[in-house]
Parts: sequence; C-alpha cells; structure tokens
Amino acid sequence: MKKFSPLIFFLLVLPVLSSSCSVFKNMIQFSTETPTPTLTPEATLTPTATLTPTPPPSVAIVNRIYIWEEDFNTTLENLREAYTETTAESISEDALKQEALDKLIDETIFLSAARSAGLQIQPEEIEARIQELAAQAGGEEAIKNWQQQYHYSDDGLRRALEREISAARMRETLFAERLSAIEQIHAYQIRTDTASEANDLKSKLDLGLSFVELAQKNDPLTGGDMGWIPKGILVYPELENALFALEPGTYTDVIETEIGFHILFAAEKSTDHKLNSQTLQIIQRQTLEKWLQEQRDSAEITIL
Repeated sequence: MKKFSPLIFFLLVLPVLSSSCSVFKNMIQFSTETPTPTLTPEATLTPTATLTPTPPPSVAIVNRIYIWEEDFNTTLENLREAYTETTAESISEDALKQEALDKLIDETIFLSAARSAGLQIQPEEIEARIQELAAQAGGEEAIKNWQQQYHYSDDGLRRALEREISAARMRETLFAERLSAIEQIHAYQIRTDTASEANDLKSKLDLGLSFVELAQKNDPLTGGDMGWIPKGILVYPELENALFALEPGTYTDVIETEIGFHILFAAEKSTDHKLNSQTLQIIQRQTLEKWLQEQRDSAEITIL
C-alpha cells in the first residue's frame, strides 16, 4: 500500500504597488484636497498544518480498522504450515491467501462490533493475557520461543490477542441475546419406505390410534422418539417447517423426502427446555455464521 504524507499549502500574497506622477504645469491645476488614507493590508496567517497519522502497511480496511500486512503474513504462514502438517492435499497459494484474508476480515468484524458495543479491550487486559500465556508456556523465554515458532512479533501478538478477546466477548453477548429462549419441540416420527405403508398408518392415526404407540411398533429400536428439536437442526427443511407449524398433540400429513415417507408428531413445545451439548454447538455455529454474514453484508470493507 502506498504511504501518503500530509500536504502543506502556502499562500503567498504579493502586494502590487503602483504609482504615477505627471506634471503639466500649464494644463492641470494641482489638487489641494487632503489625500484619502490608504488601508494597510492585514497580515494573513499561514494555516497550521494538520498532521494525519501515517497508516500502517496494510492489506485491507474493515470499518476503518486496518488489517496489517504483518498480521496477514503471520496468518498466511501459519495456515501454510498447518496444511502441510495435517493434509496431503495441495492448496494453491491464491487459495491460501484468500483464506488468510477471510479469517482476518472475520476477526476484525468481531473487533469492530465489540468496540461499537462498548466492549473495549484495555492494554492492561492484553498484558495480563500475555503473562498468563507465558506462565502456561513455562516462562518468558518459552513464550518468546512460541512467538518465533508461530511468527508473531510483540505488537502482532497484542493485536491478535485483542481480536481474540473481542471475539470471545461478542460471542458471549450474541449467545445471551439470541439463545436465551429457543423454541423446541419434543417430536416423534413414523418413517416408512413406501407411500402406501405411510398412508395406511396415517389412516389409523386419523381413526384415533395413539401416535406414540404406532411409532414404537414401527421402530422398536428408538420408538420413533426424535427428542427435543430446535429450529435449524433437521436436515430436511420440509420436515422442519411442517413440524414447527404443529400445535402440541397434533401430527403432519405424509411428507416425502429422499430417505422415505414421514409423519411427525409434536408431543410438547417449550422455550425453557435446556439444549443438549451437541445441539447447543450446532445452534451456536449457525448463529455465528448468520451473524457474521449479516455483518459482512453491512461492513465497509476495502481490499488494498
């Protein structure tokens, strides 16, 4: 990226003096009027130059926050080494650079959002985190060796930690706002391989037979119990849409998917039921992905 120095403009004011004197003794009579005083121009002050901080060598700007070229190179080198150690598949240099840039853009979006939300990370907190890492690593020399191994300068490590802590704070805030009252349905399912079998079971349900009992007979292993399901978990949207349109105690029509024919039953609905750990991880990931996409769509991102 090119560096630009501030420009200072000077205004030179050159007074122009003119005079004329002609004496025609026999033609013009000299005036005896008091001369009109000539105003002396006031001095024009030279404007004081305003110094603009020189931006760092950068690869992008996200919401007016620079992504340093040094941080990009660090991320790129660590990704390159990680791919070399963990996979035999080759990845192009352009793909590596794009992945490194995308990673830093996402991290900077978290940083920008944290600052906007008033979650400013203080230098003392970053220093405390460095001391904590040094203690875990085995002392100052150990942390220096770690920095050298993973290509972090002292300032680069501080910037990375600020992004990391900011992201953690924003995740906590986001989950508290969006995952506090998730609607879940305790669902049962009857699944068959043929439409005729599914329609036959549906007819029995319409006559008043118990859904749970038919589900248990249809699938003795699981009893048809799908457990508590929040939105976003089911693979097939047509099943999820039909399930969440139900009131407790009701069931769907026969729904066809590529794995068979389904009838779903909503036994209970609740916004207080605790998510199990696996479901919570899925919902958290989906929430973060959706939030990040929203932020990317509205962010001011300039690639340099």
